Amino acid sequence: MKKIAFILGLAGAICWGQNSTQPSPPIMGWASWNNYRNHISDSIIKRQTDYLVKLGLNKIGYQYINIDDGFFDGRNPDGSLNLNKERFPNGLKPIAEYIHSKGLKAGIYSDVGPNTCASIWDKDKGGVGAGLYQNERKDLEYFINDLKFDFIKVDYCGASQQDLKLDEEQHYTYIKKMLDSISSRKIGFNVCRWQFPGSWVTSLADSWRISGDIANTFHSMTEIVDLNTFLAPYMSPGHYNDMDMLQIGRGLSYEEDKAQMSMWSILTSPLMLGNDLSQISDETLKVISNTEIIAVNQDMTEQGKLISNYKDPLQVWSKKLNGINSGERAVVLFNRTKKKEIIWFNFSDLELKGGVSLRDLWGHKDIPGKKHNRIGVWVPPHGVVALKLKGEFAPKYTYEAEYAYLHNYNLTQNTKVLPNQAKHAFNERASRHALVTNLGGTAGNYIEFRKIFSPKNQTRELVIHYFAKEPSIATLSVNSGKSYKIEFQEAPNGGKLSLKVPLKKGFKNSIKIENDENQFADLDKIEIL
Repeated sequence: MKKIAFILGLAGAICWGQNSTQPSPPIMGWASWNNYRNHISDSIIKRQTDYLVKLGLNKIGYQYINIDDGFFDGRNPDGSLNLNKERFPNGLKPIAEYIHSKGLKAGIYSDVGPNTCASIWDKDKGGVGAGLYQNERKDLEYFINDLKFDFIKVDYCGASQQDLKLDEEQHYTYIKKMLDSISSRKIGFNVCRWQFPGSWVTSLADSWRISGDIANTFHSMTEIVDLNTFLAPYMSPGHYNDMDMLQIGRGLSYEEDKAQMSMWSILTSPLMLGNDLSQISDETLKVISNTEIIAVNQDMTEQGKLISNYKDPLQVWSKKLNGINSGERAVVLFNRTKKKEIIWFNFSDLELKGGVSLRDLWGHKDIPGKKHNRIGVWVPPHGVVALKLKGEFAPKYTYEAEYAYLHNYNLTQNTKVLPNQAKHAFNERASRHALVTNLGGTAGNYIEFRKIFSPKNQTRELVIHYFAKEPSIATLSVNSGKSYKIEFQEAPNGGKLSLKVPLKKGFKNSIKIENDENQFADLDKIEIL
């Protein structure tokens, strides 16, 4: 193991203050599950806490120590939680106090159902009966008021595996309301459903898992990236799509580790370390302590979007920085192939023009400004190039359907995603090879294009690009106001229709298309002319 280089004085450019009245950026810290699963102890938690501080990671944003499953030992006769005496002989209170004594925040774990995940998948009998089900107030008061934990991850194993047929939205909402009622402190709340839970979660939780558990493989990492590709409409400041704990330093190559750090950051996911910090290498420390990449992650302007063709292994991702109308962009060029490749992109696709300056965020160096619109960069296999660009904001007035808000996306009942709800699909004839299908036919199964820009109050021509196997109709409304009946013609190879619509100055325009009774055409994109 290489000698560890400690981090000193790197946090000056970024501030991680947690003001409860303001939205917080994605949380950063360390969590126990990836490296230890349920085999945790007070000594392990203390050691990781010590090393997080010793390495200086607390100074650059890593503020949470989250204790995952493995501390339970069923319940006492009075119904209170019993703790595993071998793993935590003095209980959890001294551990929470120890974490707090280091200036950090402490996180804890539970399950919606009666049993925890480790009791099911790891045969840990201590988790049987230790979930929140029918003990919500008692357990949450214990965790939050008695032990003073600052964050809770709530899993769903006990609810799903025991076929309780609970209403997920109802029970997670009940838990959130309980948290709010028992404490005036801001308590971080993570919904762990191993898939995007549904649009209901986006104002309820601070973060929500969008996938099953991550493994320390490149395939697992890219699979999670794919699941988060079109979830940007559901992120807002203080509410994030959680791509699971980082596997950096746990067997992937240096380039793959950089790729994960870059992709989790441009997609605005929580950054929770999952490696053994006491055995960290210089390379791993370098990856997780890149403050220029961390700054991209902590910027709450938006979640990054794919601007290259869907399913292309050479990917271009872009994220606006420092405001929706700024000329700053983070760009990650991601090479998912096994050989070195050149990846091209256009500044106009980033809504930039003029002389554009570039900075290499892994090389920590500026690149001479580019006056041309197109640039190509060599990217290593399974690797990334991460850039920061500055130019002049130049709106394109084109809005891809795959990045519109789908109200019924992943609508779930009894852990099953309901059929015939709006979803994203591949179509090589569509713009960027992606579109939205299964629209309409049920209440709430609509599409809404949001944050549509207009430089002034005006009436403009709206063009809708679509694909349709047969004619259909829908209702279109602008800014929740005037509605229009629109008719889609049969167009299996693509068609378009246009109409005049009123727009307000700024980014607050929205266009909603719906039909509660019948499904309508697959949508590709809209343009404002």
